[in-house]
Amino acid sequence: MLIEAGLLTHGVSIVGSAIGGVGLAFALHGAPWKAWLADREHQWVWFASMALLCVVWSMKAGITPGLSVRFLLVTALTLMHGWHLAVVAGALVLAVLSHAGIAEWSSFGANLLCTVVIPSLFTAWWHEFVHDRLPHNYFIYFFVTGFLGAALAFNVAGLARVALMAVSGTLATGHVGTEYFAILPLMSFGEAVANGMILGMAVVYRAGWVMSFDDRLYLYRQ
Repeated sequence: MLIEAGLLTHGVSIVGSAIGGVGLAFALHGAPWKAWLADREHQWVWFASMALLCVVWSMKAGITPGLSVRFLLVTALTLMHGWHLAVVAGALVLAVLSHAGIAEWSSFGANLLCTVVIPSLFTAWWHEFVHDRLPHNYFIYFFVTGFLGAALAFNVAGLARVALMAVSGTLATGHVGTEYFAILPLMSFGEAVANGMILGMAVVYRAGWVMSFDDRLYLYRQ
């Protein structure tokens, strides 16, 4: 769901970069660096998550020029590491892809905002929303927080991309219309399945890797 070069006006690109930069600054400031540096296992999991993102974000489903959609996996990244480390990881992956020519440096800030910051913050909010209002059990966490949350976050990220292009007046240039809104629900389901599989396997085999999952809360009666 990366924004191609030329689809944003200079002013919109600057505003998007500023907002994305503020999100990254808060993430860098609020990330639990001391705990992260003290836990080598979590460091390797974090780096492995970034490697997976590099592979996934290098692939895209495209129908027409300007219309490309990728799985994000930001929901799983956020639930495993927290939104601060998720945003930092996403920024580093975008930098690698931009250096490799897969993404555009000119769209880095807007891509950071739409692809990382917005879905990550939405996932963090959704997790708290579900946690406060629904029973605490594994199935709620897996299907509502993870599966449904991933689909919603994917759509929110897509709509953010559309909003920036609408403000720029380039919706027609980006072919964002019936084609985009037809593929978005299909990709949303795939996004939900991919994130659900990652979270499901992590919880079953290494629950400690998932920061937002407390087995004492979700698996055992209090």
